[in-house]
Amino acid sequence: MLTVIAALAGLILGVRAEQRADREEKQAAELSQKAFAEQVDFYRTPSVVVVMNGNPHPAKMRLLLPSRHLWWDLRSLEPCKQIKIPTGSLRASLRNLFPSVQVTDEELSSLWLEFQDPEDRSWARTGGGALAASTWKPTSLGDMVDLRESWNKAPEVSPICGAS
Repeated sequence: MLTVIAALAGLILGVRAEQRADREEKQAAELSQKAFAEQVDFYRTPSVVVVMNGNPHPAKMRLLLPSRHLWWDLRSLEPCKQIKIPTGSLRASLRNLFPSVQVTDEELSSLWLEFQDPEDRSWARTGGGALAASTWKPTSLGDMVDLRESWNKAPEVSPICGAS
């Protein structure tokens, strides 16, 4: 009887250890997938939106106003670079395409940054900094940003630059 109880206890402990190992492996895989996304960030001041790519790989990006279904295609931001986009430029590019559309400062404060990692996974970072998976897939249709803008000609070195 003691042998049966010991065998059962060993079996239970073995199953639990295997479940724990599976959980740890899954968490490690999730962290690995998020590593690229964690190195992409943006913030907004009253006059400028700063977008940073702290990765050694380019990242396809767009700024999005989810409530209005409006977006600005930033195309691909170089590795370890950042761009500073004046909010006036965002508004001007929008006015050029849609003269009747106006965006308020309050709406700009709810901007999101969507981007894609080298594995073609899409991510979104909200204005509050939260990171989540996204369903966006970059396309070449509807580009709303004039890439000849001065802010896009000379990206600066990003203050974040990690290794992936």
